[in-house]
Amino acid sequence: KEKKKRKELKNKMVKLIAIDMDGTLLNHNHKIPKENVKLINFAKKQGIEFVVATGRAYYEALPALNDENIKCDVISFNGGIIYDKNGNIINITPMKLKDLYYTIEILKSLEISYQLYTKNTIYTNSIETDITAYIDLIRANGEEPNEQHLRQEARNRLALGYITEVNNIELYLNQENNPAIKVIGISNDLEKLKHATELLSGNDNISVTSSGANNVEIMDKKATKGEALKIVADIHDINLKNAIAIGDNLNDQAMLDIVEYSIAMKNGNKELQKTSKFITEKTNSEGGVADSVMKLLKEKNEFYEDINQALVEAAI
Repeated sequence: KEKKKRKELKNKMVKLIAIDMDGTLLNHNHKIPKENVKLINFAKKQGIEFVVATGRAYYEALPALNDENIKCDVISFNGGIIYDKNGNIINITPMKLKDLYYTIEILKSLEISYQLYTKNTIYTNSIETDITAYIDLIRANGEEPNEQHLRQEARNRLALGYITEVNNIELYLNQENNPAIKVIGISNDLEKLKHATELLSGNDNISVTSSGANNVEIMDKKATKGEALKIVADIHDINLKNAIAIGDNLNDQAMLDIVEYSIAMKNGNKELQKTSKFITEKTNSEGGVADSVMKLLKEKNEFYEDINQALVEAAI
């Protein structure tokens, strides 16, 4: 009976944790709350693989991780490029040129501003428009942003080349050594975004999703967080029945759908919450990730002899 019980526990144990960044792992000032840092360090100590799954470009995801000395696999561009913990590319899925033109023409026809995410930089017509859109999104979620911090962060991104302001984004669609991975349309006109989503969804070559109420994100149909997580799990020889995925918006749906333990953020999209097994009791800025994930680990990985002591030491 004891052997059977331990086998059942092992089949349910968590071996991999995949976490979205904005609205999930990060607070509204793009920092990782200390509770979440402790969770990651605790998980790694227990031999659990940790992977970030974000709509951000890799170079946009790194600063927050580097600030806390976190090295992990990174699913970037919603699955468009996967990097290992040493920064090597595992897989890349660029958009086809015809799909890029198709996407941009629809956004332009509806007067929706857009950004082009490429392997090496993000092209935008106006960094100020982008900052304003993010501030509006934070306020729409009921929180007050630190505008000074966000503007300084944007200036730093420009200086580092993570973002490039250009007059005509279309001139940069077909660079041999800098493939285009994602297009993001940004607007506070929700009807326009809804119309754009309907039109874009008519193209079977692309996937259309959203990471916030004021945007629409377009990638190749094979570039989703779900497909990317399958690749990462396979590399580490981990069954997705032993995985947690946690996120806050529709671009997280694909990975939450394929894991055993799906968690939606309290501050997240209502549709995502409806299809998730769990919802955090705290928001992203309150360390909701650590709070919910640690409860699951304590329940599912209780056969670790030292877990209770480790929980005390982590003091989460």
